[in-house]
Amino acid sequence: MKKLLVERLCPALDAVGWALAVLAMAQVVVIIAVQIYEVIARYVFNAPTLWGSDIAYMTNGTLFLLGAAYTLRMGAHIRIDFLATRLPLRVQHAINLLFYAALFLPLLWYVGSASANKAWRAYLKGELESMSAWEPLVWPFYTGITVGLAGLGLQVLSEALRHLVGVADPRAVPPPGATDSTTHATA
Repeated sequence: MKKLLVERLCPALDAVGWALAVLAMAQVVVIIAVQIYEVIARYVFNAPTLWGSDIAYMTNGTLFLLGAAYTLRMGAHIRIDFLATRLPLRVQHAINLLFYAALFLPLLWYVGSASANKAWRAYLKGELESMSAWEPLVWPFYTGITVGLAGLGLQVLSEALRHLVGVADPRAVPPPGATDSTTHATA
């Protein structure tokens, strides 16, 4: 069972985070292109766009959540673990398991389902961004947020499973906050 979780299920869940990170990387290119176009349109042709700012904030707002799962897997989120690292490895895994399973996953479920409901309602109503002169549809933005939250939720589940295995056998998985060589995806 331990081998199935660590070698099959967790890497499959990690792959979702990697795919979302690639999407986030593509969104960085979109933001750069939109901003370059906006600068040229505004300062060279004296014809600013109505949509440049909206595309930039919507893309920027989703790319951080789309990259959150991969960031968690790489151990790049801020950790305050000066105390936890002094505890036995099994206890470290237990603390992380408790945090992920009892706090983080339920919170992500609550926020993610609220986000999904908001995206669905915006889609059904054809809701427009009222604070914008361009008034774009907002459901793609809300959907991007929902997808990012879902990806983060899957990665939290993967991390919780790793820590569950770590409680049983601390040597079977890397210590909390560390990454192993199998997590680095290749393009």
